[in-house]
Amino acid sequence: MQNIGFIGLGAMGGPMARNLIKKGFPLTVFDIVAERMAPLKAEGAGTAASCKEAAEKCPVVITMLPASAHVREAVLGKRGVAEGIGKGSVLIDMSTIDPITTREIAEFLEKKGAEMLDAPVARGVPAAVAGTLVIYVGGKREVFDRTRPILAAMGTDIYHVGDIGNGEVVKIVNNIMVAVTTCALAEALVLGVKAGVKPDILFEALSSGSGNSFVLQNHYKNSVLKGKFEEGVFPVDYMLKDLDLALSTGTKLRIPLQFAALSAQQYIAAGAAGESKKYHPAVIRPLEKLAGVEVRSEA
Repeated sequence: MQNIGFIGLGAMGGPMARNLIKKGFPLTVFDIVAERMAPLKAEGAGTAASCKEAAEKCPVVITMLPASAHVREAVLGKRGVAEGIGKGSVLIDMSTIDPITTREIAEFLEKKGAEMLDAPVARGVPAAVAGTLVIYVGGKREVFDRTRPILAAMGTDIYHVGDIGNGEVVKIVNNIMVAVTTCALAEALVLGVKAGVKPDILFEALSSGSGNSFVLQNHYKNSVLKGKFEEGVFPVDYMLKDLDLALSTGTKLRIPLQFAALSAQQYIAAGAAGESKKYHPAVIRPLEKLAGVEVRSEA
């Protein structure tokens, strides 16, 4: 099996790297937070001292980082991937960033004879742990086919969606849908509880109705109803970052995105109320406080 470099071992990257080890891939890891490497080293991974060293050691490098600026620095910055990557090697960026940055990095790497795929993921931390992520991949079909076994170690639903940058486009669209649905459910469920329906009854009834959704059955069932808005998962700030990507892309393409914009304002309000680092369904909390109710299970 090919040696794989994995850069970025946070809430998503850590379990994704662990699944590669479980599937038998030789792994070299790097994170600027050095202590994140120790658990993976204990499970058999090698470590690198920089992004450059990871790229020198491995013909395939995966990056899983928070935002466009982090990916740009990790790849094009001092001691970055671009300094160490070899001809014929592949960078797979699994971060959620803007398509323009993706395409600029791919163009730079192409001049060095290296390839790039953008492969952002969906379904969140539980799926990262279980290895059941959805992965949206942009880039050359032959590079996708060659690296698919690597992606299959981390996800179960893998889609080649076209040219480089298209993976990011699909992920942005996905997160518009998640953010808008999350905010709509916040309003709807707070209204239902304020009007006198118990949260458990409301949830059960809606689960059988036409308003049912993945967000209701996952984010609301496992977070809101349980009052679990822990840090270190996918926080309000990250969702707001993804909405900003959507809105800036919409501006460039002259596509009005009214519901995405309204959702961004709701996430801004949650951040202003102190929820910035909390798991993003915490967007409901300011509305709960205004209404004087909580959408929580009695169980």
